[in-house]
Amino acid sequence: MSFRYPPEVGLRSLVRLYRSSTILNQVSGHRTFQTAVCTEIGKPLQLISRERAKLEEHEVRVAVKRAAINFSDLLVVQGKYQEKVSVPYFPGTEVMGEVLEVGTKVRQLKPGDMVVGLQPIGGGFAEEMIASEMAFHPAGKGLKLDEGAALLISYGTAQLSLERTAQIKETDTILVTAAAGALGLAAVDLAANVYKATVIGACGGAEKCQIASKYGAKYTIDYNKENLREKIKEITKDKGVDVIFDVVGGEVFEDCLRCLAYEGKLLTLGYAGGKIPKIPANILLLKNASVRGVFWGSYGQKMPEVFHHSVLSVLKLWREGKITPYAGKVFPLSQINEAFQYVATRQSVGKVILDCTKVN
Repeated sequence: MSFRYPPEVGLRSLVRLYRSSTILNQVSGHRTFQTAVCTEIGKPLQLISRERAKLEEHEVRVAVKRAAINFSDLLVVQGKYQEKVSVPYFPGTEVMGEVLEVGTKVRQLKPGDMVVGLQPIGGGFAEEMIASEMAFHPAGKGLKLDEGAALLISYGTAQLSLERTAQIKETDTILVTAAAGALGLAAVDLAANVYKATVIGACGGAEKCQIASKYGAKYTIDYNKENLREKIKEITKDKGVDVIFDVVGGEVFEDCLRCLAYEGKLLTLGYAGGKIPKIPANILLLKNASVRGVFWGSYGQKMPEVFHHSVLSVLKLWREGKITPYAGKVFPLSQINEAFQYVATRQSVGKVILDCTKVN
């Protein structure tokens, strides 16, 4: 099954904001580090030793402690991403680590600082990486490594979607599909614990439903064995839901559309089911409803102040103790191919993390 248009799709469109950490011909010193590399599209990744590159004046070198795996990482190395890469390609976009060295014009960070960061063009599945100072944010005191790596993309996407796009209210009832996945669970956490809405989490399996409930879903639906539309009618007493947060697409999207309340809003963020749905516009007309797409990464280029606000917002919410990123499984960097397979087969709950300190 292919995964199309993941919620973090578009992050690599921010290439203009960052210098590639994959340039091989600007090296200094003799120290090497281990990094994952794609040498042939569609083939397993390899771990190789790589020489350090020289820092530019606005760059930061970070020892990567943890890196999160996102669907876009899988798509790129499979050649299924909308923007093709040349090989060798060094994947990894979302990290937490420690600053090792800073360029001469870096002002906000210093060696020893713990940071969380986004590197849209990759390079994060490694013992260390280089990126612009703009790519990193100071990690809050007490932020665990696994949680820090799991924070920015999923929660940034969900925060922007719920607050800006859906304009969610405390009186709303929201349905979240794939509610135990990385993005879905972030949406459940925010909707229930920050925006205080009533959350219905739809998941595939009892274990995933339990996780969604733990994170704040008042109701759960196991769409492996329960009818989504019938359960929504039962829970809402035929009213329908005010907001739908869908990352599955396909038939689930079509069922969701029919579950909307009058003037309801359906947010489409991805198509993990592998099928991009067609929208029967007559349903929107009859319900005075709307469908909105959320392409979080593109805000970094089109409206960077909005993108930056979403990142700062989730960092603030974490500091206030209102959200808790969930890392469902951690693999050593040496098992990166097994980790990719685990995500691709939809076994994961929450975010799947690589421990980049373990390379053997």
